[in-house]
Amino acid sequence: MTSALTAADHVLQRKAHVTRVKRAMKHTLLLVLLPCLCHWTAAQEIQVNRQNKTIAVTAQESLEVSAEVAVLEVGYHNFAATKDAAYDENLKTANTISKALLNSGIPKEAIETQKLQLEHVEPSEKYAANAEFVRQHQFEAQQAWKISVTIAHAQALVDIAVRNGANEISDVQWGVADPVALQAKAGGAALAKARRIAEQMAAGLGTKLGELVYASNQAPVSKMWSRWLATDSAEVSTTRAEPQLTLFPQKVKSEATVYAVFAIE
Repeated sequence: MTSALTAADHVLQRKAHVTRVKRAMKHTLLLVLLPCLCHWTAAQEIQVNRQNKTIAVTAQESLEVSAEVAVLEVGYHNFAATKDAAYDENLKTANTISKALLNSGIPKEAIETQKLQLEHVEPSEKYAANAEFVRQHQFEAQQAWKISVTIAHAQALVDIAVRNGANEISDVQWGVADPVALQAKAGGAALAKARRIAEQMAAGLGTKLGELVYASNQAPVSKMWSRWLATDSAEVSTTRAEPQLTLFPQKVKSEATVYAVFAIE
């Protein structure tokens, strides 16, 4: 009798354990689903259906304008047989370049140090047979500056830097003085395009387009240029009549994608 009761007790205990496990699993599943349900609910705040009589449109537009700002990276890169020789040569030329830029009228605040290095160079197999070349290139030094100027002074800046020893010029970044304003114009153009599309859709449905109910703008992060620029009022001088390197400013493009919901009558 005792063993029978013990077996029954074991069965009841196992059933109770299974019940607790199932409840725990349901509770866990509910906790997992709640955030998803909340997100789904938030996404359904603006419903597009027959009852609320709306039209949803996604439109993309882009604008191109002439560049107003140039950000250039200029520098000096050299090699030497010893660390001190590499450092001294780089320091001398770099000082000549920076002083020439400042003396030309470019504000000090418009110049930022972009790169500064002095290191030992591991011999390359390509030049292993040229012992003298390897000896003269045991150390390298490099300095580079990022300089923000208006388009009007970009050419003069390059001429001055090269004429005073700069032997590295990286790709120029072209921009506008107020990228936020340009992005706003692109967003406005995209929204106007969305309205035109929605009007055509409404006409196809035999109704008229109403007011804008909702709109969102997906746009890239605008890059803000330094406010310290060599402006048109500054005197950036250059004595060379014929520049060695001619810059051709690119157009600056801004894109915007708008999702808009309009009411219909």
